[in-house]
Amino acid sequence: MAQPHKFRVLRGPTNTGLFEAEDRYLLIGCAPPDDLRSMRVDPSAVEWVLLTHHHRTAWEGVTALAELGAKIAVPEAELLYFRDPARFWCNDSRHYHAYNFHPSHLLPRTPVAVERCFREYETMEWRGLPILAVSAPGPTAGGMAYLVTLRGKTLAFIGELMSGHGKLRDFWSLQGRRSFESGELMEYHGFGERAADVVGSLQRIAQEAPEVMIPSRGTIIQRPQEAVALLSSRLSACRMSYHTISSGRWYFPTVWPDVPDITDALRKRCRPLPPWVVELGGTSRALVGEHGGTLLVDCAGDTPRVVAERCRQGNLGPVEYLWITHYHDDHVDKVQTFRRSHPTRVIVHESMADILERPAAYWMPCLHEEAIAPDHVTTHGESWNWGGFRLTALTFPGQTIFDAALLVERDGQRVLFVGDSLTPGGLDDYCALNRNLLGSDMGYDRSLAVLEGLGSDVLLVNQHVPGAFVFSNQEIRSMREELARRTVLFRELLDWDDPNYGLDPQWVRADPYWQHARRGSTARWKVWVQNHSRIRRRFVVTLHAPSHWRPVGERDEIHLPSHQIGQASLGVEVPANATLGRAVVAMSVARDGKDFGEIAEALVDVE
Repeated sequence: MAQPHKFRVLRGPTNTGLFEAEDRYLLIGCAPPDDLRSMRVDPSAVEWVLLTHHHRTAWEGVTALAELGAKIAVPEAELLYFRDPARFWCNDSRHYHAYNFHPSHLLPRTPVAVERCFREYETMEWRGLPILAVSAPGPTAGGMAYLVTLRGKTLAFIGELMSGHGKLRDFWSLQGRRSFESGELMEYHGFGERAADVVGSLQRIAQEAPEVMIPSRGTIIQRPQEAVALLSSRLSACRMSYHTISSGRWYFPTVWPDVPDITDALRKRCRPLPPWVVELGGTSRALVGEHGGTLLVDCAGDTPRVVAERCRQGNLGPVEYLWITHYHDDHVDKVQTFRRSHPTRVIVHESMADILERPAAYWMPCLHEEAIAPDHVTTHGESWNWGGFRLTALTFPGQTIFDAALLVERDGQRVLFVGDSLTPGGLDDYCALNRNLLGSDMGYDRSLAVLEGLGSDVLLVNQHVPGAFVFSNQEIRSMREELARRTVLFRELLDWDDPNYGLDPQWVRADPYWQHARRGSTARWKVWVQNHSRIRRRFVVTLHAPSHWRPVGERDEIHLPSHQIGQASLGVEVPANATLGRAVVAMSVARDGKDFGEIAEALVDVE
């Protein structure tokens, strides 16, 4: 007579469902062999490992179990990510000019040997135990949930669709596309657009009446229907808070049926530019000095040709300075081209100097591959006179964390060049991967505080918006109040002690992100860690390199006060016989003893 199935959840860094029958095991999720042994499970007796999605943080140890004989099963829609991750890691468009972010940078680093794929509503029987696969798009497009019926009760393994009762782990992973009548928003503009997929997947799973839902991380969900309803409500509240003050109301006024089109009201904020600000087209503007010289603001696209033509016609004087508002490719991709033909000096702010000079060292949206070395780096509040203007550089973490603003004053008029950070509709925070942090004196709250200090008569210039626009003092206060409310909403939604951990995909990041290393050399990294918590935290960062690469600094520990950034130092020797080409190393992080897995990575091109 067959033994009854036994079941338990292994509570390690992730939740792993362990089913036992006849001294053999099936896992949903995964745990490394050493962790299994510590729980008195023989890893060589694991027959199957079922994975819900491709995020490597959810299934540490799967390769080691496969080497011991375990068979690996994955969603068919994500098979390629497991079998051939190099196809994605070696695609440089995932690094430069990135406006789409799926599949996630949490892809497997090396191929995973896959025995079986699951399609929608496909079933599997393991030693008499029925398992149903249910398509579950959400943080990943091809995710799968597994429903197991055991002794009359249904258990639902839901991956990262939830992380506790009505909670999410990461909101940044919900960046997504949105189709509408006349087109489609790309992922870059799709803040939280995958939230509908998450709720839809959970509702479909809930129709199967599971007794519990078991997420990859977080607490086991005992009242699934209630938890799904609560999550849906929280996501809706966060989404509406976002739309209330979003630039999407200006750029895409008819895309969301439940968001009213208030374009006519927003146009009342628009104002003409002073005559000394020249619109050159694209994302470039120019200041014309009293002496006839020019200060150019950003340089991309057709700007070099336009400037040359205007100079030839005598409509524009020589460009003496070039100010950069932020690092995005659609604002800087012709800076170096322009420099080669014009003896101009490039001025950048301290917030973006490094990412412009070392773009390969970062993984951020909209990077341009050509390094830009500044002639001068400004600090917050630094002022100087030029051409009859008083110019002041301001730290302005708006559309990206690496933003700045330039205040221009002349004859009692004031203009603030804000890059893409604001429009008449509000805040340009539609891409979470730009690292828009929430909190008092952080991110947009800090930038809006700068506006409050300047007063309501300053003309705001976003080079994607013709002319200028203004906000009243009350409108600025209202936006700050909404951000404070949003912070509370995301604190309720996200399964962290501070919501910025779930909004910031790079609270841990490797520097450099991408480097070249010769065989026999040593590759080294600073790993930057941002403590978003309100209390002091201890972080342990561990390097995970390809096999046979010898670490020379495998682990480092740092202690960080509240809201501070620190760095760990790691390194590895590249073997003299290392395979030529691109390798991926990873950094796992434990915070106060809690392991979050390989949440950061770096690329090494072996030469």
